[in-house]
Amino acid sequence: MYKVKIGDKYLYHPWDKTRQIADPKLDTELNKNGSFSFVIYSDNQFYDSFKKLKTVIKIIDFDTQGNEKEIFCSRVLNEEIDFEGEKTITCEGNMAYLLDSVQRPYKGEYTPEQLFRLYIENHNGQVEEEKQFKIGKITVTGDKTRYDESDYKDTRTAIAEKLINVYAGYIRTRKEEDGYYIDYLQEYDDAEGQPVSFGKNILDITQYIKADDIKTCIIPLGATNSATGKPITIASVNNDVDYIYDQVAVENFGKIFGTVSYSDLESPLQLLEKAKEDIKDLVNLSITIELTAIDLKDLGYDVKKIDIGDKIPVISKPHGINSYMQVSKISKNLKVVDDCKVTLGSTLKTLVENQNTYNSGIKNVEATANGVVAKAAVAEKNATAAADAAKNATKTAEEIKESIGNRTVGNKYGNVPYISESGEMNIGKTIEFHSTDNYPETDGKLYVENGILYFADKTGTVKQVQMMQEEI
Repeated sequence: MYKVKIGDKYLYHPWDKTRQIADPKLDTELNKNGSFSFVIYSDNQFYDSFKKLKTVIKIIDFDTQGNEKEIFCSRVLNEEIDFEGEKTITCEGNMAYLLDSVQRPYKGEYTPEQLFRLYIENHNGQVEEEKQFKIGKITVTGDKTRYDESDYKDTRTAIAEKLINVYAGYIRTRKEEDGYYIDYLQEYDDAEGQPVSFGKNILDITQYIKADDIKTCIIPLGATNSATGKPITIASVNNDVDYIYDQVAVENFGKIFGTVSYSDLESPLQLLEKAKEDIKDLVNLSITIELTAIDLKDLGYDVKKIDIGDKIPVISKPHGINSYMQVSKISKNLKVVDDCKVTLGSTLKTLVENQNTYNSGIKNVEATANGVVAKAAVAEKNATAAADAAKNATKTAEEIKESIGNRTVGNKYGNVPYISESGEMNIGKTIEFHSTDNYPETDGKLYVENGILYFADKTGTVKQVQMMQEEI
């Protein structure tokens, strides 16, 4: 369950009718600020308490045992009011505080950890205490690189361009007892999160396979050469050729050129080595799986909550998925348990593996498709037969009814016999026929036994009701 605070007071609590909001939606994503939006009505005492970029909104996850944890801290970004006076409040996660500070020009040699510390220290020196972060875990590594920056960039942009785009990794904020921390991680802490599986907590699944960003030949560009004014290339250490290519990728997709910028690298040899590493990713197809899933933790199960960055087992036999994938985005309605969309992102390991998997997959799909078509034909035939049987049974019952003239059909014995989708008669109860003159040969009842429809009159004679059916 969730509750929402404005400052240190409850804006929303599921057990308090005077502190309600509508449609509270939380969106979190890897390396993104995240957002939270909700609708508030005039009967909530905090209706007029929102100040843009100032009011702090927090989301607390709690349970009936008294455990609680702050999972999202944000500030109000926008406020909209409709004709009826309903307010829609939109908030941005506290990582957006990094937009409020600027990294001034600097020069020097820094490792990724040193540069990250420099950025956060500069940020903390410019903003109010409530916007400051304690430096947390830093697990991204790398050699020292020389920097000579002349631009003024906000801290959020500087981290993205100089760290994440170059060394990869993830930044996140988290709440601890002594304040808010910011981490720079090579990988998220949890090796395994809550499994999601078809028929258990997956409600819907969509798989996207994209080749939009594939590059089979890349031209790596380094720092600007002060003598020529042009970017450094690898030509001097690569037989006068300024690009590299992946042979297997070229054979499969053809030559697709692109440039990759390494503006902080001044050595052609380092540039070449870095490009060789990165081309492995550029030739891969990207797979994204979007799930609509129920977080079993929200239903009270004793499992780990699905969190951003988790690597979770995804099992869906109908879709051919059985692998670990990282949670890259979660969109959740805090008041509706089954309104939760989890996006999983992954890149296949190698192009050759991709092609083998793809070709194998085509064969499996063809075989499966042929089997499905055959089964569909049988199912259609059975369904038609069942429908005809049902029609004939109804017709027979009507003929019996007509044969007894002014006699009525009662339901003394309950529901009528019925026919399943497969066409088999099921044991139900009976239809009993009554007459005022007690005519024994037409008074009686219809009933089913061992899948066969019988009529028993009051003389004790039992007859099987024949149903005509054509061969299909």
